[in-house]
Amino acid sequence: MMKAAIYHEPGSPDVLRYEDVPDPAQPAAGEILIRVEAISIEGGDLLGRQRIAPGSPAKVGGYAASGEIIALGPDVRHFELGQKVATFAFGGSHAELRVVPAATSWAVPSGLDLKLAAAVPCGPGTAALALELGGFKPGQTVLIQGAAGGVGVAAVQLAYRAGARVLGTGSNTASLEMLKAYGLSDAIVAGERSVNDQVRGLLGGEGVDLLIDNVGGTELMAGLVAVKDGGRAVLVGVLGGGDYSIDAFHLLGHRQTVTGCFLGPVMAEPSVHQMIDSLLEQVARGELTVPIDAVYPLAEASAAHRRAEQRGRAGRVVMIP
Repeated sequence: MMKAAIYHEPGSPDVLRYEDVPDPAQPAAGEILIRVEAISIEGGDLLGRQRIAPGSPAKVGGYAASGEIIALGPDVRHFELGQKVATFAFGGSHAELRVVPAATSWAVPSGLDLKLAAAVPCGPGTAALALELGGFKPGQTVLIQGAAGGVGVAAVQLAYRAGARVLGTGSNTASLEMLKAYGLSDAIVAGERSVNDQVRGLLGGEGVDLLIDNVGGTELMAGLVAVKDGGRAVLVGVLGGGDYSIDAFHLLGHRQTVTGCFLGPVMAEPSVHQMIDSLLEQVARGELTVPIDAVYPLAEASAAHRRAEQRGRAGRVVMIP
């Protein structure tokens, strides 16, 4: 038996329980078994716990974890026992052991802290894909909504390094000010004035070329108003809710394009896998920063999830088994 943080019905962080559950089966073809050493709490983990029934018996949830390989599937050749890896799957991270596809696992560069490695595939990976899907070009203006989250912080850095003027929204002035060290040009505090008024005030009446929205809900439409005619928006997060309307007349009248960005289903594609390998190397070399907001033991998963749901943080919440 192993320890895991599971829930028996969806709901608030209080539904999480630290319990004994059966060890995972030995890895099948194309899989590896790891001893988990660090767990990055991702937005999908929170949404899953809030809304998705866990089944019976309850399945272990959680997307992203790093650790040490302790068993290999029969046809896995590019990993070895004892190797440290970052891993992704749609479940199984909130536990002491997990089986994951080798195709969505990455070797951790020597010397890289496993807490940082656990947070790279989903956060920076999504940020890099969002910029690609948004057709980003050096010299453009980029508005990042939810700039202090795991995806937002990475998007700020990647866009700035590629030559963008980066504007970011958030509810916490201190967190936004911290992001200026990572390349944020202009901080926009949500709720003070409309995002559109603040953006166009900073840009001499112009809108931004690209919006990356990590919040969703009504925030997406609020951000779209701040995008220039012919501009693009990439929807990454739905923490603000998924049941809302986008004004089709606005899109039509301003020739705007909205694209959804969901990294998980394409992580095994060679180009995306290579992109995440590169991001891990950038973090190891100190070229890309992955801020850690707080670290909790897995036994305190309820508190960790509660912290991860708080707006105004800067960086990922991590759990240690």
